[in-house]
Amino acid sequence: MGFIELFFKKEATSITKEDIYAFISRKVEENLNLDYKDIRAYHDFSEMSKDVSAFANSEGGLIILGVSEEKVETEEGIIKIFPKDITWGSESLSKEQLEDNLTMKIRPRIYGLTIIPIREGNGSSRVIFLIDVPQSDNAPHMAADNRYYKRLNFRRVPMEHYEVADLFGRRKKPILTLIMNVVDVKIENAYIFTIRFILQNVGKSIAKYARLTASFFNVEILRTPANFQRIDELRDGVPSIQFDAYPAVIYPVPKGATIGDITFKVKDNANPIIVEYDLLAEDANYIKGKSSFNVASLEKAKDMLEHGEKPYIIVKEERIFE
Repeated sequence: MGFIELFFKKEATSITKEDIYAFISRKVEENLNLDYKDIRAYHDFSEMSKDVSAFANSEGGLIILGVSEEKVETEEGIIKIFPKDITWGSESLSKEQLEDNLTMKIRPRIYGLTIIPIREGNGSSRVIFLIDVPQSDNAPHMAADNRYYKRLNFRRVPMEHYEVADLFGRRKKPILTLIMNVVDVKIENAYIFTIRFILQNVGKSIAKYARLTASFFNVEILRTPANFQRIDELRDGVPSIQFDAYPAVIYPVPKGATIGDITFKVKDNANPIIVEYDLLAEDANYIKGKSSFNVASLEKAKDMLEHGEKPYIIVKEERIFE
């Protein structure tokens, strides 16, 4: 269970503005695992990187980006922070931009980070965000100012050298993640594109018996490499693949290992392309991920490739299960 579900007692994707208002009315105090931020903080990605990395370096937590704070001082002189009101952001603010910038600002990347946009509705597309930060198996994470932070009560504080060294010492198991790069796009009678699949091990030990399974929606699979097995019949006819690294292992190297390219054709340009995948290996946490993008993303990828830029990386959400 993520921190979103922990605090709201319901699935993250089903949370509405009414749930946010109800949460504010409960006056839940900021704590080790909960932080409120005015939506204006969205525009300072360097500062946001400190708060997100602090949660990941500690016990994890939830940042509600779009709720203002109210500070109350008790008779004993203790400051307590409560939620005050929703501070909606303009419709131009996007989950993808927020995730991309946090990924660029925080090193190494935090796997399992989940961002949920909440729209105002009733004809308005104004938005706030729930940022669910897991306790990271890949800590310590460095913020944009090249420093390491942790959570202390409701505050973010710099970590001492011994604390950073201790977290480095805990990286003993393999930590796998999937990178999906769009490496080719053609627009003929339909959008035809190729995704390069890369397995990256950011842990401290080799990953044995790694397996990737993935299902693809709103596409046809045109070409798969020989080392990918089609398992459509096991997924109710949905185009699906399985890759087994055995007997090879995935070494902990920065660039990761390319395991193959798959070429797809889009079925319906009006609907998103969805990738759902599972990734596991011996002694590694089980990861369940989902990516969603559209033909506008493919056009952007095509433009980037034609201008010699780096491949377009598909934005994804991951959940880590023990």
